[in-house]
Amino acid sequence: MTLSPRMFRAMAWCALLIAGAALPFIGLAFLEGAEAEARGFFFTFVAGGFVGGVVLAATQGSTRPARASAALRLAFLGWLIMPVLAAAPLILATGSVSLGVFEAYSSLTTTGAITLAPEDAARSIILWRCLLAWMGGLASLVFAATVFAALDRRGVGLRRTTLLTVERADLFTNFGRAVRRLGSVYTALTLLGAFFLMVTGSPLFEALCLALSGIATAGLAPFSGPLSSQLGIAGTLVLVGICVVGAWNFAVIYELATRRRYGRGTGELRAIVGVSLAVAIGAGIVIGLPAILPTLFDALFAITTAGYQTAGIAYGGPVVWLMLALIGGSTISTTGGIKMPRVLLLMRRAGGELEVLSHPSAAIRTRFSGRAVSDEALAGVWVYALAFPAVMGLGAIIIGAGGAGFDEAWRMSAAALTNAGPLAGIDWASQSPASLFAASFLMVLGRLEILAAAAAIYVIFARD
Repeated sequence: MTLSPRMFRAMAWCALLIAGAALPFIGLAFLEGAEAEARGFFFTFVAGGFVGGVVLAATQGSTRPARASAALRLAFLGWLIMPVLAAAPLILATGSVSLGVFEAYSSLTTTGAITLAPEDAARSIILWRCLLAWMGGLASLVFAATVFAALDRRGVGLRRTTLLTVERADLFTNFGRAVRRLGSVYTALTLLGAFFLMVTGSPLFEALCLALSGIATAGLAPFSGPLSSQLGIAGTLVLVGICVVGAWNFAVIYELATRRRYGRGTGELRAIVGVSLAVAIGAGIVIGLPAILPTLFDALFAITTAGYQTAGIAYGGPVVWLMLALIGGSTISTTGGIKMPRVLLLMRRAGGELEVLSHPSAAIRTRFSGRAVSDEALAGVWVYALAFPAVMGLGAIIIGAGGAGFDEAWRMSAAALTNAGPLAGIDWASQSPASLFAASFLMVLGRLEILAAAAAIYVIFARD
């Protein structure tokens, strides 16, 4: 295995970004009297700045093109290492290394599982978790539009976009452009969401936290309990809209924002809303008409993998919401899960197979976004769809071996792998360090969409 200097430079910039983000939090923590947390932010600032600076200085002048294997290593190692760098203030806030590191992984991977209730945390910690989730959401978009898009060029083209020209020979040349283009739209939508939340009555701090977390579909909130305890119907509608935007295809959003034209990604949005409406109507039929609106909101929060709960009464159990989270949003989005385009593609193929059973001589052609999909590409989608529950089952076994009960292990595994921590409905702080470590690794696998993670692990030990 040959490690590319370009990979180290990219990781160094990530370390500097986290260090820079921690800098203002030092003062914020001191102002609110959270001296221990301030020391944690200072450590993150110094450690990130030192490591990032040394690596950049050591690799200065490295211009040798890096192959796709180096980009995969960056994606995998970045998700593994950066949360550890950001964990210092969370460790001091929780008083536990295992809980603090778990929260760092949960925040940066946009999973949103917490061990420290907002009422027991300093405001700097609440905002830090939301900011980490926001940065993790942006990182997910960048990797999806660059690394994963380049690796998918012979496949179905789920991530094919006019957002930028993917240079397959040296994927690192795309990162800067992707961050600028995606980041500008991502930031603008976040600020717009925070503005509308304030218009609907949310204080500045709560609006900012919810906007940062909502656009990243992380499900983090500056308060405990259902949204109805703090937000009115208008504020909840705004937060639903923010989460749905985060779950939509950002390549399509970029086209709308910069060129005022639609792409072919509107079908994914219609499917997300359609599935949520079907669940809400089912709840209305079974439970009653008053259940339709809160169930619709909860279904949208679940399928976007945000996991917020609208009302104090949940009209569905964790199984229902976790199944929706397994579907997920678009491929170039901040959501976890299998992703809606893959689900739609498999449903179309299943319909074709049923047609063959009815008419054996029929010629079946599966199409996606106006293009015919080859059987080879479909096989890759089937492998991914089968790998997801297999990894989830294996994860439940490992978490269970760490001391979690059968039901908790399955819910923890599903919530971690889909990056939808609040949907597990469990007390994460009561879990053993071994179970939390296993769940953290599942969060990384889910963020890397499993097969890309498997490829990254393989190239760690393979030659370029």
